[in-house]
Formats: sequence, C-alpha cells, structure tokens
Amino acid sequence: MINRRQALKNIGLSVGYIAATPTILSVLQSCTSEIKLDWVPQLLSEDEAKILDQLVDLIIPETDIPGAKSLNVPMFIDKYMNEVAKKEEAAMFKRSAGLVLEELGVNEDRPVKKIKIEEYDALLSKYLKSTKEQQETYNREVAQIKSLKDFESLSNEVSIFSFLSAVRDLSIWGFKTSEEIGENVLAYAPVPGEQIGCDSLEKLTGGKAWSL
Repeated sequence: MINRRQALKNIGLSVGYIAATPTILSVLQSCTSEIKLDWVPQLLSEDEAKILDQLVDLIIPETDIPGAKSLNVPMFIDKYMNEVAKKEEAAMFKRSAGLVLEELGVNEDRPVKKIKIEEYDALLSKYLKSTKEQQETYNREVAQIKSLKDFESLSNEVSIFSFLSAVRDLSIWGFKTSEEIGENVLAYAPVPGEQIGCDSLEKLTGGKAWSL
C-alpha cells in the first residue's frame, strides 16, 4: 500500500483543465465512511459502474488519507460524463466501458462479483503501464478521432486504453477537487499570500501538491 507522501506525489500530476458545474462538484463533498454501489448510474450500466468503482479504488486507494472511492469519485465520473461531457464523448465512454466488461470476461456465467481484484490490477497495468512507445501509438490513434463513427472503427485495445486513461485523469481531478482533500490534505491557501516563484515545493509546502 502506498503511503501519504507517495499518494501526494502521484496526484500532483497535471491532468489539464476541465469545467464542471457546482452541482456535480457537490457529489464529491458528500463523503461517507464506506461507499457501496447504492447510487444509480446515469450513464453506465450497473455492471459497468461496479467495474468503474473498482478501477477508481485501485488508481487512488485508501491510505492514511481517504481514497477516491470513499470520496464518491466513481459517482462523480459517471455524473460528469453524463451531464457535462459532449454527447459523443459520453457515447464513446459508454461504449468503451462495455469493451472493458468483455476484456474482463464478464458474462452470464461469470458476473462482475467473480472478477478478482488482481484482474482489475492486471488490466490497468496492461494499458496504463505499457511501454512509452505503445502508449504513444494508442494516443496517436485516439487523436485522429473526430466523431463517434471514427471511434467505432478503433481496435478494442485502443478504445480500452482511451477509457482507462480518462478514468485515471478524472479520478485524479475529482480527488484533488474534493473538499476533504483540497482543504485537509493538499497545500491549501484560501487567501493567496506572497508569491515565491523560484523555490522548491518541498520547502514551500512540505512536498504537498497545491489544492486546485
């Protein structure tokens, strides 16, 4: 299990700029001690949502700080993709989630509850820890997508890579955006003070990434 310092280092990575409404962001504030799939997915099927739940938990697990799952990040991702993302992007996300079910071997005889955590971990490793060259190849193919029709022509591998990359980026963004992490874990300055542009993060914040 990773420790607090490693977790903060990991989530310090930039994931770009994404605009969401206050209503969607409020999902991240309703933290409970244990999150089960007792929420109704808006975009994904129940099985797809359960898989999203497990993937998010592996991407940012519980340590001595709350994990992404306990901060409602899976629900946030589903809600964001359904209400904020463009319709074609949501359709691509939904289609890729179905391909992930197939990749994990989910069917009538092998329901989601029989998928072992090691299989989720292997899935993430296969795509998100693939070689730099392989990921560059995936990204080049994804960059050429202009429409849902183009997306449907991609190989299953590229579609799954696109889905897992989106889940990772949204997990990190949602985690850092949550009130609990923003105010109590990351470096937080509600009233900006002196600007020091040429000093190390270790000296300025003790190594913590800044809250967004």
